[in-house]
Amino acid sequence: MTSTMANGTLWDRHARDWTCLQEARHRPLRRALLGALGPLTGVRLLDVGCGVGLLIREAAERGAWVAGVDTADELLEVARWALPDADLRVGFPEELPYDNGRFDVTTACNTLCYALDLPAALAELVRVVRPGGRVAIGDWADPRGSLTRDFLSRLGSPAEPSIADRLGTAGMVPVDASELDFPVTYPDLATAWSAMLARGAVASALHTVGKVEVYQHFADTFMPAVRADGTIRDDNAFRYLIAAKPV
Repeated sequence: MTSTMANGTLWDRHARDWTCLQEARHRPLRRALLGALGPLTGVRLLDVGCGVGLLIREAAERGAWVAGVDTADELLEVARWALPDADLRVGFPEELPYDNGRFDVTTACNTLCYALDLPAALAELVRVVRPGGRVAIGDWADPRGSLTRDFLSRLGSPAEPSIADRLGTAGMVPVDASELDFPVTYPDLATAWSAMLARGAVASALHTVGKVEVYQHFADTFMPAVRADGTIRDDNAFRYLIAAKPV
């Protein structure tokens, strides 16, 4: 199976620098997701796409036993330095290197939008959770009016079942959901382009129609939004969903 993070080093080349720069800024998103999970003392928690481990550090501070998986070993090295006792492994969202039912909670915060095979990634999040456990997913909402939504629409990204619908199909029961405004400011057009290249839908379009056409759609969307200082503001939002696995 493949993912944006694995396929052709797209993640390595375009998304990693942007993600590393932004991880600290995304603390409100992590806090919202972890807060919605409630008390975590003694909870076995796996974070998929853990990066340098900021979410699992906060989960550990709340008393969780934590594990993390990421495609980039150099990012995991940073996480290992901060969490030497954590179970941290290199792996892909579509093929998690853990046994069935190993965890009480799995989280994926700002991860699934980078997967080319979203159903497979969701199935893995469900598989490694025990009966009665929970899957917590946080991702960009790309609301109407956001630059990202406009760009993806120009690419002709097909409407797909929502994550909530997909989890329902997998037998999961939604227990909590929320959305919060979270505008993103890119320092320049090149950084915005790098961030968009990391999206799974954009990676698919690159293979389908080519980089020239994809960039033209990007430029048509983002260039008019460049401000006098060169920055670009995208009025996006963050949403999370928590679902329980039936006993």
